Amino acid sequence: MSSTPSALPSAAGARREIARLLRWNHRRSILLGVFGLLALLPIVYPSPYTIATVLFYIPWYLAMAQSWNISGGYSGQLSFGHWGLLGVGAYTSAILAVTYGWNLLAAMAMAAVVTFLLGLLIGFIGAALRGPYFTIATLASAALMQLILLNWKSLTLGSLGFPIFFIIVPPTDLYYGALALGAVATAMVYLISRSRIGLAFQAIRENEDVATATGIYARGYKALAFGLSASIMGPVGGLYAFASHYIDPTSAFNLLYNLQIILMVVVGGRGKVLGPLVAAVLFAWVFEVALTSFNVYNYLLTGVVIFVAVLLIPRGIFGFRGMPKLLQF
Repeated sequence: MSSTPSALPSAAGARREIARLLRWNHRRSILLGVFGLLALLPIVYPSPYTIATVLFYIPWYLAMAQSWNISGGYSGQLSFGHWGLLGVGAYTSAILAVTYGWNLLAAMAMAAVVTFLLGLLIGFIGAALRGPYFTIATLASAALMQLILLNWKSLTLGSLGFPIFFIIVPPTDLYYGALALGAVATAMVYLISRSRIGLAFQAIRENEDVATATGIYARGYKALAFGLSASIMGPVGGLYAFASHYIDPTSAFNLLYNLQIILMVVVGGRGKVLGPLVAAVLFAWVFEVALTSFNVYNYLLTGVVIFVAVLLIPRGIFGFRGMPKLLQF
């Protein structure tokens, strides 16, 4: 059978699809309730130190987890390259803001464009690879990004690091910026889960050969999934840079973040909306405590927890049979 892209839906069909996506339901109320509670945290814990060192990382990890969920959860592209996209986003935002004097929001928006284009490129080139081969390719691409920025000393200052000391963003603004980004990422996942694009992603994840035989352009959809996923990592990296006031190729490019967001999605449930959100909220503060108490063993602990989670809860915390169907999304 033909493997060409499916025909585009008619205008009337597109209008019906948009109306269906915008129709209100109880699941959206649950999501709004969760984000409403998260929005109250800086009010309940107003200490700038608490907000900067603990609370900020809850929506920050949430945005990254939902980003990975688009590619790893829906289209089945198990990426170990998101830490590279995080680093590119951090450097893009910092260089535009510090060196060229861009507005912080504009710098992070451009970072989203840069990482989206990088994601499309990686997704399209890597679409021919499957399983562990794709995973290794994304890992190599992230290492290449790190190497390029490390050696581009005229732009990034190389191993000396890139200072952002004179750009001061209040911790509350950083928190709500991360929360807004987490909300955008969650909305993207929710809309994908209820759209034809999401069905195509899931068909490719379950059996790419069968999906291709039915007329789904697998390579294009995989590139789109990775591009959408990567677009979130750009501004996430920007928030990290402005919160840290200093970045270097070691801190901005950190494989541990990639392992942690994989853990959140695995525990929450791959291809789910609510699960990774709840897992991110639960794990974010745990990771920050572990960073100060068990820094040397962070990689080991994260790897062991991922292994145990895959064995014991392969469908995630909301995948148990007794769980109400309202929460299984």
